[in-house]
Amino acid sequence: MKPPTYRYVFGARISAGVNSTVVSFVAMKYSDDGILRAKRFYTSKDEFIKVLSGYWPSPFNPNKIDHFKENHVIGGVFVNDTIRVEVGYCPSLDSLWKIRYSDWPFHGKNEAGWSLNKMRPSLKQEEYLAKRYNIKQLDFDYIVDTSFWKLLYDVSDSTWIENYKFIQ
Repeated sequence: MKPPTYRYVFGARISAGVNSTVVSFVAMKYSDDGILRAKRFYTSKDEFIKVLSGYWPSPFNPNKIDHFKENHVIGGVFVNDTIRVEVGYCPSLDSLWKIRYSDWPFHGKNEAGWSLNKMRPSLKQEEYLAKRYNIKQLDFDYIVDTSFWKLLYDVSDSTWIENYKFIQ
């Protein structure tokens, strides 16, 4: 009898949540028959990046696959040996909030987003996001699996960004 195989899926939700996080992350483990076997939520982008990149051992990335490289998205862990610090980086993850907000929603950062409305995308932008990334409700749904990687790729594409800003 062969050992069970699993499929590992990652995702993000762009919605103000606990601890003043604008984006939260999820990792899920599915069995061959499509049953969800485990789920972990991340509010720390740094931890999530370390799992996605295979830098940290994780039950959601047991083979330590660099999913950034596999999905052609810039990201990983920068290691500064001089000061012994390991920092996760992914410009696309840093930009996810921009699809929901017209400006950074908290104090301390003066940066513009891409949404046509202050606290959520316009109706047409929301319809576009729902269709393109297979979600029903931006407030509650995680954009997962291949849609998650498509989103990360899109938010790093200047043409996609300009087109998104003007969806009316």
